Amino acid sequence: MDEEMEWGREEKFEGLQEDWAVLARALPAGWQEKAKELGALKRVGEFQDASRLLRTMLIHLSEGCSLRETAVRAKAGGLVSVSDVALHKRLRGCGEWFRWMGEQMMVRLS
Repeated sequence: MDEEMEWGREEKFEGLQEDWAVLARALPAGWQEKAKELGALKRVGEFQDASRLLRTMLIHLSEGCSLRETAVRAKAGGLVSVSDVALHKRLRGCGEWFRWMGEQMMVRLS
C-alpha cells in the first residue's frame, strides 16, 4: 500500500472515532452494563467490551452488510476478529439489549 493510500485509510478511521464519540454520547446511561445484564455480552470471548460489540453490530445493521462483510470490516477497523457465524450468534443475543436502549432513548426524547 503506498503512502497516500495509507494516509487516507488512517484519516477515515479517525473520522469513525469522532463519529463513535458523538453516537456514544446519545446512548442511555448504563448501556454497557446492560449488555452484560441482558445477555448480549454474557461471555466476553471475541468481544472485549460492549462498545466493540455495539460498533460491530452497527456495521451490520446500519450499513446493510452481510455478516461476512461485517466481520471483514470489523477486523479491518481493529474492532474484533470474528467469524460470520459467531456474529450471527451474538446478533441473536442482542435483541433485549437493543430493545432496552431504544426504549431508554425514546424516554429521553419525550
